[in-house]
Amino acid sequence: MEDIDRIRKILKANEEYENNIKKYTKKDGILALILFAIMIIMCVLQGVLYNKFNFIKDNIRLVGCLFYLLLIVISILFVKLSKQKLDTIGFKGRWKLSIIIGGILSLIYFYNNCLSHLINGEKLVSVIEMVSLIIFYFVVSASEEIVFRGYIGTRLNGLIKNKYIVLFITGILFIVMHFPYRMIAYGMSISDLTINNIRWIVDVFIFHLMLSFIYMKTNSLCGSILPHWVSDLAYSIILK
Repeated sequence: MEDIDRIRKILKANEEYENNIKKYTKKDGILALILFAIMIIMCVLQGVLYNKFNFIKDNIRLVGCLFYLLLIVISILFVKLSKQKLDTIGFKGRWKLSIIIGGILSLIYFYNNCLSHLINGEKLVSVIEMVSLIIFYFVVSASEEIVFRGYIGTRLNGLIKNKYIVLFITGILFIVMHFPYRMIAYGMSISDLTINNIRWIVDVFIFHLMLSFIYMKTNSLCGSILPHWVSDLAYSIILK
């Protein structure tokens, strides 16, 4: 019984986080779906531009940064227009605890995605390339965390009064978000991204659960942005 109570205590969400999600209405839930639709449109647009223009293809990280920064601005506008505080999308909370938890997870991902490869003799990309990747993946990670964990994953509680169902649905949306750009820019099919890539889907969903746990536990996105950033970056700086 004590073990069960201990587990419940560990899984218990931050009180401020719980209070916030109880306040959201159907309007907030609809805005969350609109924000998701905007993100999908932007991903489609990036894919189309990538295929149509060599300049875009050659500068896709810069273009990606601009798109993702725009998403951050739109998310903040949604919050402000709804007369809500930025704290409600993880801009404050228990940021120190969030960074500690996120930091531990980051070390695990850094070892798995980068250090283990270096130990096996693989090389890093150039310094200039690495700086570009550091900036790009930070913007991507911050944007996706604000959109999914900070906004969609909280506001959907205005439509669905069960945070665990919302957690599951947000995870599905997070996976689906990765489809449009890959399908258009790289010519990947639905099968390539689903049936033929089950392990990737499971990995992304588990990753979503871990990042969501950090946010729900601390009401801060600091500790979810950090491992998201490190995970993507660590894999990308290995020379392939």
